[in-house]
Amino acid sequence: MAYPNLVRRIKFLIASARRHGPGHVAQVFWQAWRRRAYARKDHPRPSVATFQHQFTFFRTPEAFADDFHRAASPRFPLADITPELLSTLPDFATLIGNAERFAAGNTSLLGCQISAPGGRYDWHRDYGTQMRWPLDHFSRIRFMDGDGADVKYPWELSRMYWISWLGNAYRATGDERWATQFQRLIDDWQKQNPRDVGVNWAMPMEVAIRGFWLTCGYSLFAGSPSLGRDWWSNYLLLAWEHGDHLWHNLEYFFNLTNHYLANCFGLLAIGALLHDHPDGQRWFATGRKWMIEQLAAQVTSDGVHYELSIGYHRLVLEMYLIALLLTQRVGNPFPESARRKIEQMAEFLCDYLPPSGTVPQFGDSDDGVILRLAESQPLYDHRGLLALAAVMFERGDFKQSAGGFSMEAAMLTGDAGRTLFDSLEASRHKGSRLRSQGGFAVLRNQWMHVVADVGPIGLHGNNDTLSFTLHTSEGEMVIDPGTFCYTRNPTARNELRSTRAHNAPMLDRTEIAQFDGLWRVKQDSTDVKILAWETTDDGATLEAEHHAYRAAPSGSITVRRRWELRGKHLVVEDELVGSGQHHVELRFTLPGKLTVQQTEPTRATISSGGTDHVELSCSHPFAIARGWCSPSYGVSEPAWWLVMSFDTSPPQRLRYLWRALI
Repeated sequence: MAYPNLVRRIKFLIASARRHGPGHVAQVFWQAWRRRAYARKDHPRPSVATFQHQFTFFRTPEAFADDFHRAASPRFPLADITPELLSTLPDFATLIGNAERFAAGNTSLLGCQISAPGGRYDWHRDYGTQMRWPLDHFSRIRFMDGDGADVKYPWELSRMYWISWLGNAYRATGDERWATQFQRLIDDWQKQNPRDVGVNWAMPMEVAIRGFWLTCGYSLFAGSPSLGRDWWSNYLLLAWEHGDHLWHNLEYFFNLTNHYLANCFGLLAIGALLHDHPDGQRWFATGRKWMIEQLAAQVTSDGVHYELSIGYHRLVLEMYLIALLLTQRVGNPFPESARRKIEQMAEFLCDYLPPSGTVPQFGDSDDGVILRLAESQPLYDHRGLLALAAVMFERGDFKQSAGGFSMEAAMLTGDAGRTLFDSLEASRHKGSRLRSQGGFAVLRNQWMHVVADVGPIGLHGNNDTLSFTLHTSEGEMVIDPGTFCYTRNPTARNELRSTRAHNAPMLDRTEIAQFDGLWRVKQDSTDVKILAWETTDDGATLEAEHHAYRAAPSGSITVRRRWELRGKHLVVEDELVGSGQHHVELRFTLPGKLTVQQTEPTRATISSGGTDHVELSCSHPFAIARGWCSPSYGVSEPAWWLVMSFDTSPPQRLRYLWRALI
């Protein structure tokens, strides 16, 4: 058993060296040594006095808090949020409720309702299963060994999004009780999570995101008379501890993912706050440098994050947009070439964003965001982030697609951002778009919005090659099934990432790529090819094929799919080319809230309850069954499954006509 694993690791090492160069491989081993060396030693907290003396402006302990505030205030990420601006936002009515519920110990995260009477949270507990991770040194915690528990739940609670919920309530009302609650929760978290102890120090990405929110906490509450100078010195030392832990525990592996990028982002953010400290200067400079390098390494030439997940693309874009603002505030902005690449990422968001705002969940989707600014924030509506991008890049087409100024834009750009947003002339975003390097295509017109996956599986992708989603102006019609969970239920996890779960043919009950654990596949042999792409004023035509079944035991098969959007008609055709006898299965997933009525063995009408109706006509009979989907992490909902199942010998052509009745 050990020998095949060793052989696989050696092959992976050789492939990594060929792709990234021997320097990358050497850095992997160097960073592994640093992590082990860090874990072998204790890291006692320096005294507040020692910490303060290292700042370039230090005069006396009594003057430290005022001097720090004066030096750092231009760099605060959320410095410009005002009560007047908050009152103009659609989310204003929920601000106080978010803060009150969290302070009282009642909140909902990742589909789990948390109850912690009096706001006394157990920061190490999965409140869904009630499992509690031990208070061991972070290097000894095996957070994947949960026996049905999911470590994402304590991590999500400890990302400290709630700092913004309390901070916005404080900014909106000026009520000091929110500053007092902020102090209480930070003190409680710090008491339960001493440095390097517990599950919340076991993943550097979580340390990084929490480090960003600690910088935001200073931004939001620095003017509070309830928070004393000594407390703030301790708070800044806590932020420093996060940066120092990150610096020695980078997730630098053979594949550099959104995790490593988050590490760099955390260093940049903490370094921006502590920029007058020698460590802060180093963290900021290196975080900035590495983020620029990873922009070239992790984002394709047409602006798609290489892990091929819509959810993770949004997460990465958030980090880059915030980094753009922080580097500008520090006075060392990203170069124009990097800025343009980030703008391309925002353009891709604008492409995949349907009229209703709720985006497709291609690839893994774990509700991971940086700017979770409300407890009930619709995390799969990306319009708020696009509004921020509209301000940053002064794009009228982003403004029109975003629909309005957002909390994200308000918190990061303030009144100046609102003025700029209002001054932009709204314009229509370009129509259909193929991103061949990123592996996605968008076909759209005024009636339909189609996103097609025409790329390989990707590091955070699922077996959804040649799948697609369909939206009308009123919302979702054909959807990706979502993710549901990672470790809590491996069977459900693999069910929703399977070929069968997606809106594309599955042959001989065989996956297009065999799973290797809960995140990887053994080998991606899809070998996707884009055969045709053409756009018109009222739609587009796309044709692509994959070769995942070229070695099928019953005969080699190529799966070819063609999409043609013209006016109110979307025609999707599958062509199976090859030899042998095969079982074909195809399942379309539709939201359970729709009304689906089968009128003939090959026909159905689909209604959203509003004015939008879609008629489906198929070349082969199908059955309608009750199934399920996952609209967000930890949540399952009823869905409709339209299922075809039959045996055939190629060549064979399947045809599905979706006609909008509007």
